[in-house]
Amino acid sequence: LYSSSMIMDLSSEEQERVAKIAANIYRPCCGNSTAFPDCNHGMAILGLVELMVDQGFADEQIYKAALAFNSYWFPQTYIDLAYYFKTKEKLEWKDIDPKRVLGAQYSSAQGYKGIKQLIQGAPTLQKGGSSCGA
Repeated sequence: LYSSSMIMDLSSEEQERVAKIAANIYRPCCGNSTAFPDCNHGMAILGLVELMVDQGFADEQIYKAALAFNSYWFPQTYIDLAYYFKTKEKLEWKDIDPKRVLGAQYSSAQGYKGIKQLIQGAPTLQKGGSSCGA
């Protein structure tokens, strides 16, 4: 179904912008950027980015919305990341650039795994890992 129907008519410039933003948004379930939407989370974020680009939102607003979506899908990941930034970098969550958090260093499966190792003893919301399996 991917790209089988035209849902939004984006200009070539808008398509390029979508591709650039999507390449910088990772998700901890699959570890891939949204430019490679290999799960429902990736497809949903890609659709969100396309919709927001089509409606004229600024990149910063799109990254902020994407981070909110990822945070609802993977709450423990982003609680852990907030804990990491607070304890290791002395930064409050509200002061962190969403684009940075969504990058591979933090939001990919591999990046998050590395952060998790740095924050042994962090507060836990849930047991088990995040995935997109049913």
